[in-house]
Amino acid sequence: MDPYTLSDTLEALADAETARRQRKQAQPLRGIRGTPLAEVARIAAAAQQESPARLPEHAAELGELFAAAWEDGLVAIGLLAATVPDSPHDALDVGLDWLGRIDDVATADALGWLVLGGGCLASGEPLSSLGKPMHVAAKRAVVMAAMAALPEPLEGASAAALRSKLSQRRVAWVDSPQSEVIAEHLNGWLRDEMPPVRKAVRRVLRAWTKWDPAAVTAWGDAVRGGLPKMLRAEVERARRRAARMTS
Repeated sequence: MDPYTLSDTLEALADAETARRQRKQAQPLRGIRGTPLAEVARIAAAAQQESPARLPEHAAELGELFAAAWEDGLVAIGLLAATVPDSPHDALDVGLDWLGRIDDVATADALGWLVLGGGCLASGEPLSSLGKPMHVAAKRAVVMAAMAALPEPLEGASAAALRSKLSQRRVAWVDSPQSEVIAEHLNGWLRDEMPPVRKAVRRVLRAWTKWDPAAVTAWGDAVRGGLPKMLRAEVERARRRAARMTS
């Protein structure tokens, strides 16, 4: 794979209006080119077909692409995620290296769900092995790794590469919710008060409720000392859904 060719392609498709809109959502230190996300997804899928990354051979090239700009990073995450089925330990190592270099929500969510979570599940590593980083974006990525333990279809431009690899329109890391894995993981993040982190916990709870509301309810009731208000509301939502499903 050639990171410079991919970066040039992303730059050629950028425009000032898209950049202006995207900067309202994020202002990463790597900079935003202004490439529409639909084009980012298309480029990721095409790159996967034409020159897929392999690990450990292409770790350095993926790192160069990740560091070039925000959109380049999303493509790099997608190509890295596509290596997870074949090289989960190597992909997880690369993802952990990138963890300290993220500074926006979209990148954190993609890295956490597609690489960190998928890498842990595929390699047999527990989600707790991701540790407890200090930086808020890295924390969010680690929380979002729990999404991989749900049969929730992968989202975002980065997911296009894995869909391309598998020739499927919808891809999830698991076929059924791994509720024990999610419960154990979330227990370590309940008291973090940083809004992006707490919102990530809420997002995981909402997705978990969709697949296993009874498990969410049991988990919430078992939390010692109670839940923060935002999360307590999600558990009550799960309780109502569980009741409807059994009535």
